Amino acid sequence: MPENRTALFVRIPVSRARQLDSRAHALGRTKQDLVNDLLESALAAGEVSAVEDGPKNIPDEVLTLVELAELLKLDDNAVLVRVHSGELPGRRFGSEWRFSRRAVLDWLDGHDAPERRPPGFAGSSSHIVGHSTEGV
Repeated sequence: MPENRTALFVRIPVSRARQLDSRAHALGRTKQDLVNDLLESALAAGEVSAVEDGPKNIPDEVLTLVELAELLKLDDNAVLVRVHSGELPGRRFGSEWRFSRRAVLDWLDGHDAPERRPPGFAGSSSHIVGHSTEGV
């Protein structure tokens, strides 16, 4: 039975990405399997000290609407359309929206079955003050 997996979004140098593509093709394996093997070897050998020391640059776990739009590389209104439709999980605090980075990445990766969303997550058609969704 395959092991459960989670999405990992990283930026690597273009030259390394090309090497990874080439090596995966040559071996007839997926890039995710190669990366998993490399991490497993490095962690077992103690070569990844940042993991043991803890990350130095932890991204915020809670995002504002503007931060989420930047993360998704979308316009604020395009994000709000998905929030109001219930497609994208978020919580409203007064006139402000907050989003869980983990929940959003799960949504982006396709692991966000609506029936598993906690009560209170978006899906309401209530109006947002100061934000129009016209033309989106």
